[in-house]
Amino acid sequence: MSQSKTTALNFTAILKKAKSGDYKLPAFQRKWKWTNQQVMALYDSLRLGYPIGAFLFLTSDDAKQLAPRAFHGSGNKAASKLEHESLILDGQQRITAGLSIVYGLDDVDGSEYYIDVNKISALITEHKVNIEAPSEVEQFCHNLEIDDGYIVAKKKRKDRSEHFDKSRLLWTPYLTEDKFDELDAILDEISDKREKLIIRKVIRAHLKPNTNIQVPVIELGNDFDLSSIARIFTTINTTGKQLTSFELVVAILYPNGIKLEDDISDFKSKHPHYKNLDKNGEILLQVIALLDGKSPKKSDLPKNINHTSYSSYGEKSAALLESLGKFLTKSLGLGLDSTSKNIPYDAIFAPMSLALYHIESTIDGLAEKAAAERKLKTWFVASALMQRYQEGVHNKQTRDLEDIKNWIDKGEASKPTWIKESYISRAGIGSTPNGAIGKLFICLLNRNTPVDPLKNEQIGYGELIHQTDVHHIYPSRWAPKGLTGYDKADTHLNLALNTMLLYSKTNGDWLNFAPETQVKQARAALGTDKRLEEVYQDQFVSKEALEILERPKPTKSDYEAFINSRYKSFVSAVEEFGIYESTSQEEGEVELESPSISDE
Repeated sequence: MSQSKTTALNFTAILKKAKSGDYKLPAFQRKWKWTNQQVMALYDSLRLGYPIGAFLFLTSDDAKQLAPRAFHGSGNKAASKLEHESLILDGQQRITAGLSIVYGLDDVDGSEYYIDVNKISALITEHKVNIEAPSEVEQFCHNLEIDDGYIVAKKKRKDRSEHFDKSRLLWTPYLTEDKFDELDAILDEISDKREKLIIRKVIRAHLKPNTNIQVPVIELGNDFDLSSIARIFTTINTTGKQLTSFELVVAILYPNGIKLEDDISDFKSKHPHYKNLDKNGEILLQVIALLDGKSPKKSDLPKNINHTSYSSYGEKSAALLESLGKFLTKSLGLGLDSTSKNIPYDAIFAPMSLALYHIESTIDGLAEKAAAERKLKTWFVASALMQRYQEGVHNKQTRDLEDIKNWIDKGEASKPTWIKESYISRAGIGSTPNGAIGKLFICLLNRNTPVDPLKNEQIGYGELIHQTDVHHIYPSRWAPKGLTGYDKADTHLNLALNTMLLYSKTNGDWLNFAPETQVKQARAALGTDKRLEEVYQDQFVSKEALEILERPKPTKSDYEAFINSRYKSFVSAVEEFGIYESTSQEEGEVELESPSISDE
């Protein structure tokens, strides 16, 4: 049975060894992620002598195989040191924060921390604290909180004393014993007696970080091999942010020589569509799990992915996702070769990549393959319209994959019930550009390869296309003054149906222009009414809608008529996928759609 050793160490000693490089981190450990607020919260705990949690150290000989690296900001000396005493499995964020507080940053840029002497002085005056009364000062300091602004974060400077000279911000390392001489030199230059007293009797006496506290440490020795270390690492969550499923799998695979983060980076370099399709690598792991007949649920990935399944399916999964990215970009306008912003739900990618692979590996005829691919398009459109992957995602992923494969193999009689019952309704009028239905609208618009009405050149989301913005046709800057009857409370301008795609410069030019002015400029640039209608038609603006835009002195009713006309164009686009408008939906108040939610 493996044995661990529990001891207590001085936090100052831990920081010194991290600074010198005697303590390092395993390469698979997540990078430095704490916010300024979290570092200042640690400082607050240290100066009050509060517990800061336990630490987990690895002293096993196998630790040398984990590519030790120095702590962020510890400096070149630590980075170049070849030998080390321990690797830190749990405690990186607290130790790195402590290094910044006690030593500042070496050889990296970032935030450092300062006591605001002017703020302390103002608070002392406000609370009528007698600086010469030790009990009053002690009580005052005990009651101080971060929200009082006594400690602030500033970008690193070469000359930290410059902050003090200009703003009376005192670098926190000046309050440690190693730098008391430097603090005394600063005090000697101060002519204001009250300021000197505040720094000596308040700040140095009561606001310095007490890093001499004892912290509990669990040491893992030679009884723990690499496999055990990886399993232990997956259970760590004593402080800081909970480990993600991806990070846990990184640790599980590392002892087998698999550097998952490096592989993901290589896959993204090789596959430009995959790069924008999988934000953090978890979708790749879901595909691997599905190929291995396991659950794609993200919380199950650490137990379902091992070095055997990864070695068997890792590269294949990246290739399948790249094929899916190409398919969705070409057929549905997602623009995954250049952006990730048009994805309604990324939860569909893992099962759909396997469904596309099923088509490519089992169907030979071009007509039959095209028919099967139409079913995938319908699946994608229906999932956005019905917001299918907003909750209960993992069960639907596995079930939908099997249902879609049955539909492909057995024909319309096996069409999934939820797709049969999918529809587009007038509730879609309330879709915002960032909601699932709104993103679908942008995708289908982008699929039309629209052109900019002023430049008469292709815009949209795709490689080597002009930088494109989503433009509100009835602009929010213009509407309060130019739209008669406008009421911010019930005139919803941030609707997908009020948007079109424009070259960034055109968008900037039109932000303050009435729709009528926009159309006049477009007509002048394009030359003919026919060309104007073609360009706007590709942007889902029908001839009827275009006539509404040209009305002088537009009213709120005109805007509503335009949105209704645009909705008809959207319905026509969706009907291509065998999904039709619901006849049972009643008109009513516009209810704005929530932003799309990916599988977390």
